[in-house]
Amino acid sequence: MRVGAATDTGRVRKVNEDAYWYDDRLLIVADGMGGHAAGEVAANVALNAARQAIAALEPRVLPVEEMVRQAVAAANLEVYERSLRVPGLQGMGTTLTLVWIAGDRAVVGHVGDSRAYLVTKSGMVQLTQDHSVVAELVRSGGLQASEARLHPYRNVLTRALGAAPQVEADVNSVRVEPGEALLLCTDGLTAVLQDEEIHKTLVEMDDPTRCAQRLVDLANARGGPDNITAVVALMEAS
Repeated sequence: MRVGAATDTGRVRKVNEDAYWYDDRLLIVADGMGGHAAGEVAANVALNAARQAIAALEPRVLPVEEMVRQAVAAANLEVYERSLRVPGLQGMGTTLTLVWIAGDRAVVGHVGDSRAYLVTKSGMVQLTQDHSVVAELVRSGGLQASEARLHPYRNVLTRALGAAPQVEADVNSVRVEPGEALLLCTDGLTAVLQDEEIHKTLVEMDDPTRCAQRLVDLANARGGPDNITAVVALMEAS
């Protein structure tokens, strides 16, 4: 697996409240929220807590899905407790999308509206469901997908890390073949780029770092209304 990433504050925001991490088996993106620097803190606290939980859990004999679920739970609790302890961080929260590579499977843990995609030559499959008011309206049939991008509540989350001591994470897995790719990204990318142009960029470029940077540049060219982060992992034969 070859991995690359890029992040940018965008054209409107003054602070980048996104965070990301990757190594040869773990991919993470987080999009923080909160006043002043609280969003930036929340994203990094969640990311680091998830990494530490994975490292502590890996030696144990656990199903990978349970390990991912516990890592998200640990990240949520750390953000929640930090928000209670530290003045100025009250009410902070963050999304978290995590992918753990286990052989030929990608196990996804997810809370919020940052996304994970499986990318093949023929198209992209979204591996996560957005936990947002607008996404739930679309899923229930109360709103057309074409209306979602302009809806005034499009950024209102129904689930995020840090709001309560426990949070329900979506956990699922998918088989990933050599030649396919994984994309993790924050909504600063997906809010302004269509799936078709994201897919075109991913299949045309074989360097993950350049690909991630190209996606960020395209989002900025569309106005960059939010922080933008992309992590791209290209799967290779072992």
